[in-house]
Amino acid sequence: MLEFVVERLISLLGPIATLSKDRRELKDRALQAISLALLETKLYYRDRTRGIERSLDREAQLAKIWAEAAIPLRHIDAELAMICERKSDFWTGPDNWSSVRVKQLGIQLEDVTRAYRLIAMPLLMRRQSKNTQG
Repeated sequence: MLEFVVERLISLLGPIATLSKDRRELKDRALQAISLALLETKLYYRDRTRGIERSLDREAQLAKIWAEAAIPLRHIDAELAMICERKSDFWTGPDNWSSVRVKQLGIQLEDVTRAYRLIAMPLLMRRQSKNTQG
């Protein structure tokens, strides 16, 4: 009987390892997508502060990038996926959004960056949080 149980456990190790690897890869793809969205958005804001005129094409591209980031994120963090969807909505018409609404919905760039880092580097973020709290 014990041999049977051991054999069954051993036979499950392969599928368990594969699931773990698949889950890691899914998480990595989701994190890559939001990382790209964050980077492109920061670069756009950088260019705007340097005097480069507003670009509807770049804003449309940002809307697409944020929408694409939401798709794989829904498997990792549904709330963050919804935030990405809202960022996409924002970029389809930023003039229609008040700063109050952006803040209320938690889609400020700093907030999204913090949420991304909590998923990507949870131990580091917890350590930093402890250090800033005293």
